[in-house]
Amino acid sequence: MEKSHYPFRNYPKESCTTLLFPGCSFPSQFPKTMDALAELCREHGVGVAYDCCGKPVAELKGERHTVRIGEKMTERLERLGVGEVVCLCPNCLEYLGETLAFPVISIYALLSRWGYTSQSPPPSGVVFRPCPDREAGRLLEEIGELVSLAGLRTMERVPCCGLRGDIAAHGPAAADKLCALVKEEGAGETIYTYCASCSGQFQRQGCGQVRHLLSSLLGVEEEPDAAHALFNRARRKFAK
Repeated sequence: MEKSHYPFRNYPKESCTTLLFPGCSFPSQFPKTMDALAELCREHGVGVAYDCCGKPVAELKGERHTVRIGEKMTERLERLGVGEVVCLCPNCLEYLGETLAFPVISIYALLSRWGYTSQSPPPSGVVFRPCPDREAGRLLEEIGELVSLAGLRTMERVPCCGLRGDIAAHGPAAADKLCALVKEEGAGETIYTYCASCSGQFQRQGCGQVRHLLSSLLGVEEEPDAAHALFNRARRKFAK
């Protein structure tokens, strides 16, 4: 219900050429990092829109709802004069890149364009690659252009956090099994992700110390706030 008619939708009031699209998961799990990024966008004249990309609806409810959401989003973007959409979420990036008639890039590509310098020391621990980036690794390469990833080893044995539709359909036991592997492979090390949904999943499952690489880049020390996810995304309805 929430994803089909996203109640916390909030688009800029003024026109903008470049629009940051955080999706619904990142503002839910990383409110402090979201605040820092929104301020950075304001400094660079980039608008911020809070909405759901529509992928969860596409997986569950089919084409009719998916077309409706896509058409409404396109209308809003055209009204704002948007020429480029910037995504934080790997799933939003993949999905909107296939459905929108606008160029869609990652936040890491935008930070590189700005000549941004990482605000934290290089991360050390293990990195989990989310489903959309497991094969090509393009996003991880873009992150590596902003900060050295030499101190991270890649988690290889775990194919998914358990939230992907085809896995979640098998019930919580499937996710429990995958997260048990995460605990085992990441034991004693910081687990870095670059997908907020994966981050929240690992936090809820007690997988250890979990961090998002974007938080590290922006110099924000923050763990996933899974306990207050609904409140965190709801307050974006009133963000200016």
